[in-house]
Amino acid sequence: MTLPSIAIIGGGIVGSTAAYYLSRAGYCVTLFDEGTGQATKASAGIICPWFTLRRNKPWYFLVSNGAEFYRKMMADLTEDGLDTQDIFQEDGALIIRKNIASLERDLEQGALKRETAPAIQAIKTVPSNQLKEYFPLLETEYDATFVQGGARLDGAALINTLHQAIEQFGGHIVRGRAQLIRQEDAILVQTNANAPKGFDRILLAAGAWLPELLNPLGYQVDIRPQKGQLYSVYNDAWRNQHYPVIMPPGKIDIIPFNNGEIVIGASHEDDQGYDLTLNAVQLQALADKAHEWVPSICEMPHYRTKVGIRAYTSDYAVLVGQIPRAKNIWAISGLGSSGLTSGPFLGYQWSQLIQTGQWAIDAKDFPIERYITPLF
Repeated sequence: MTLPSIAIIGGGIVGSTAAYYLSRAGYCVTLFDEGTGQATKASAGIICPWFTLRRNKPWYFLVSNGAEFYRKMMADLTEDGLDTQDIFQEDGALIIRKNIASLERDLEQGALKRETAPAIQAIKTVPSNQLKEYFPLLETEYDATFVQGGARLDGAALINTLHQAIEQFGGHIVRGRAQLIRQEDAILVQTNANAPKGFDRILLAAGAWLPELLNPLGYQVDIRPQKGQLYSVYNDAWRNQHYPVIMPPGKIDIIPFNNGEIVIGASHEDDQGYDLTLNAVQLQALADKAHEWVPSICEMPHYRTKVGIRAYTSDYAVLVGQIPRAKNIWAISGLGSSGLTSGPFLGYQWSQLIQTGQWAIDAKDFPIERYITPLF
């Protein structure tokens, strides 16, 4: 039996995961990756979604399963002979809490959620006077919850490894911007360097650029861009210390990597469109936020800076499903700042849908017609 041909537009975390698992299963996969502004490559993230106050159950289903799925994906990549050491590291997470009620809630929620999320592992309260034993640079009078299963992720390392795996299994990666062309009853994929080509199955995983793909075909798409910037500092003395990631109150994360780099970020800029220019004012604002927690590093020179574009729907829900009135075309977008956690799980689920006809996504929980509307 001939397997269907697959086109995936968007080489970020969703598209690359789907392409990896499908090429691994023997499918003929073409991944179109233009790469500009890709959120995944510009990101460093914390994988510790279980203690959020967000009450959106479909969203929590994705991030909780996403955190669990990382263990499978790292095992699969390792089995395929690829090095995952620099991608995903489980050194725990410190969630700084400003009151006893929050600390107690963490312990209660953790005990309940661990039944369905074994990656949580151990949870305990750490008094402020003991926090330096976990992360010597931390300065705070507040206590924290330590989550043993918390992890860090290097987005660029993940994408580079997935792309290596895709090509190892015979998949094709086209480095260029793709567009969709309607030709009679078919929708074809075209790049500037290649003639339009038809595929049996198409996944649109282009993040914030989804409207550019679908608007020319007569669809209105509820996706908007959000600019994110981050920076890092470096000290050779921080290498191989296995510090936990730090989750303070507010929109700031402090992410120590075992290569001696500590990442501060990221900004959430809703008014910059698709601008990819680094902004010193925003980077300084990140440093100012971090100063309350790690004052000793906030005046250090920047080691690296990155900028990417996240995708959001107007109500912050995830867009996933088959596109209305388009045969065999699916879209996944709107993952926002939780994309590093939920993205691989979604990409894997789509690969399962193609292989088996079934996936764990309930269409009632993710009504794609709310976000992609045919105009005629």
